[in-house]
Amino acid sequence: MGQGSHPSKADGTQTEFPISSLGDQKQWSAALEEQDPCFWTISVNTPANAPIGQYALLLHASKSDHLLGNFTLLFNPWCQDDEVFLANEAQRQEYILNQDGVIYWGTENAVLAQPWDFSQFEEDIVDICFTLLDVGERHQDKDHTQRKNPVYICRTVAAMLNCDEFRGILTECGTRQYFNGTPPSKWLGSGPILRQWIASHCKPVRYGQCWVFAAVMCSVLRCLGIPTRVVTGFTWAHNTNSSLSVDEYYDEDGTLLTQDKNARVWTFHVWNECWMARADLLPEYSGWQALDATCQEKSKGPSFCGPAPVQAIKEGDTEADYDVCYFFAAINAKCQVWIQKTDHTLKPALGSTKYTGNNISTKSVDSERCEDITHNYKYPEGSFQEKVVLDKAYTKIKKLEATSSSSKTQFSFIPTALEEPVNLFIHLQLRNSMLRGQDVPLSIEVFNHSGGEKATHLLVGAQSLHYNGAPVTQLWKEEFHFTLRSNEANNLQVFVPYSQYREELGQDHLLRLTAILKDEDSYIYFAQEEIIICDPPLTIEFPENMVQYQPSTAKIGLLNPLTEPLEKCVIVVAGRGLIYRQRKYKLGSVQPKSIQQLQIPFTPTQDGPRRLTAHLTCLQIQNLKTYKTTNIATA
Repeated sequence: MGQGSHPSKADGTQTEFPISSLGDQKQWSAALEEQDPCFWTISVNTPANAPIGQYALLLHASKSDHLLGNFTLLFNPWCQDDEVFLANEAQRQEYILNQDGVIYWGTENAVLAQPWDFSQFEEDIVDICFTLLDVGERHQDKDHTQRKNPVYICRTVAAMLNCDEFRGILTECGTRQYFNGTPPSKWLGSGPILRQWIASHCKPVRYGQCWVFAAVMCSVLRCLGIPTRVVTGFTWAHNTNSSLSVDEYYDEDGTLLTQDKNARVWTFHVWNECWMARADLLPEYSGWQALDATCQEKSKGPSFCGPAPVQAIKEGDTEADYDVCYFFAAINAKCQVWIQKTDHTLKPALGSTKYTGNNISTKSVDSERCEDITHNYKYPEGSFQEKVVLDKAYTKIKKLEATSSSSKTQFSFIPTALEEPVNLFIHLQLRNSMLRGQDVPLSIEVFNHSGGEKATHLLVGAQSLHYNGAPVTQLWKEEFHFTLRSNEANNLQVFVPYSQYREELGQDHLLRLTAILKDEDSYIYFAQEEIIICDPPLTIEFPENMVQYQPSTAKIGLLNPLTEPLEKCVIVVAGRGLIYRQRKYKLGSVQPKSIQQLQIPFTPTQDGPRRLTAHLTCLQIQNLKTYKTTNIATA
């Protein structure tokens, strides 16, 4: 038996073993199950720690070798001796066998779901995954003798996800236009990405962003036998280089200033968790490991992060491998807002501290419900346990600062509070989401709890935003001047008109509303909220009863709530076991305030739960997806 082009007994990729009446469950062995003069049935047992890969099985008899066939060996989460063993059967079904995924996005107050087809068991995917490992090992100066180690596999795959210099799978595209490629929002699954990569002779596919990297990573690792899930965190501090503080800068009009290369607070970020034992660390670090293939600005080491034990992140054990410090900082950093005055000096905004690492979410087991797993990553905010963990991290910061010969340390200290009086209070209140075409209502409360009268200047603004915290454009602003007596409140109601955000909403449909309040003493107070603008509803209807191999029809309905027509509408539909690959339908224009229906004929080829996904694009809308799961009866 041998693996690879140059199998070797020394590195464990070649071995010989006799055929016996009893096999050995702990090592390579062959047992004779049945025998007659012309036919033998032989069972081959593989050790739990054998390197994964594609093997050739040969029979040595009468001084010659006969190829019996080839087989692919994967990690086995059903085997108790395997490092990826997962005891719960429902979790194995979800995190290994389920090909229908859900990825969460939006804001921490409006968590939205989008479908994803992992496709890990389609016939060509396993070969592509091993080609991916081969290419990664060649360009990373690694060898496949370590393929028995799931940590090694995770790091090799993560390095391949987003690295153009050695034929990585995907090209990242931040906020620029998607020339000569597919916008990340248009991908419906991993299969087309992996097939395009292999068909182009390992040329990176254009384009991906964090959720695409995480989804493809999930497909590859599930295919190789490692239990994996996709995780989304909201209000994520990115590129902090392990600093526990991050800054946002606004001008005096409330416009977020572009800081492309600096740390930023992302509205959401998507990464992976993989289940495995960590033989290289303490036993309590086994279990879920955080793995992030999105590029990070790191002072040293590869641009990806992990696998980092989730338990170590929660406990603030920032020295554990790999990259626990980066995950810890991303979900525990505090964000301070600074106002850049016309003379380019910076003034801190009061009452503006923003906390990161909220509503960490993943798809539930055997359900399309969103599960909040924030408690796996951090203790409740304000709890005694949280204080202990943060104190531990701060202690390590001080030790690093004391022992480091360089001015750069792994962490940066975060000030506990600004030494400024807070005499005014400002609060914004708005809905979590709005339907495209509606004006956005905003309620502003200003309260004076100082001992005297205050003359104030309030500037309220709205800005479109990319999900990664980069500004698109300032859309709207309005100013107010009023005087507040001691302990007096002023409540204002304003609207951001649809006409103001209609043309410049941005691809992620995010608006940031800000309020800057200045008093007569030149103190600046700041508040902000984000809202997601939702696209019009797209619905899917199935017949009540459907049977495998019997023709059926689904109905897709599109409501246009706008006062203008939706032009050049195209709907792409996909569904494993319902439709082969993808189908595209051109709808033309959908008139204002009208509903248009599309008939989708199909013949189910697989029984059981089946999902149909629809994706609409038109001149006004680029990322409208919906999905529905139905049950197909066995023929």
